Amino acid sequence: MDKRLYAQIPDTDYRKDLFLKDAPNSNSSAANGEGGWKNNTNPLYTTEEEFDAEIERLASVYGWTDKHNTHPYMHVKMRNKAPGTTDPDDIILMRSSEMYLIEAEAMLGNIDEAQEALRPLGMERDEAYDVTIYDSKDKLMEHIKFQRKLELWGEGFLYTDKIRWDEGIDHGADGGSGASKGLYQKGFQQDRPSVNKGWLFKIPQLEIDANPNLGPEDQN
Repeated sequence: MDKRLYAQIPDTDYRKDLFLKDAPNSNSSAANGEGGWKNNTNPLYTTEEEFDAEIERLASVYGWTDKHNTHPYMHVKMRNKAPGTTDPDDIILMRSSEMYLIEAEAMLGNIDEAQEALRPLGMERDEAYDVTIYDSKDKLMEHIKFQRKLELWGEGFLYTDKIRWDEGIDHGADGGSGASKGLYQKGFQQDRPSVNKGWLFKIPQLEIDANPNLGPEDQN
């Protein structure tokens, strides 16, 4: 989870509990060199025994095996019926919450209707939810972006969302996301899609060569 997004989640929104902000980083062999007790910076764990005890507690709660690592800000929003396995390995094509968000974004031309489209989702997630405070198109659009990032986190939507919104990526801005620049490499910062062709998947040259209906002019 992006630390900056987590910081925006109200305490009254139950989705905040689906991300384990204080989970110890148990991966002592992590490529970024930040895992294991020796690299712990969380003041909650003053001894290695406390650090290891929390790792074991989380494993007992969520059914993880010794092959699973824990990390700060990790998510537990989706769990299999049989913990530690891929059973059942269901593929969710669309959730109702995504439909609410699509509807709200499509209705931005009418603030009242867009608010009403968001209301069921927000009230189900946050006991103190008040959609009326987003009373302009700009405020509502920013709130819809927040809701999409949170509700659909880890489900593969942000890539196409950023293309649609023409937004870049900057994991170092506004205090940083918590991502490792060494691990993310070119993915750590990217200009917005309108000025950056790196967002587009290229048609393989072999496909262009083999398909008489494609030419160089069709390249993304």
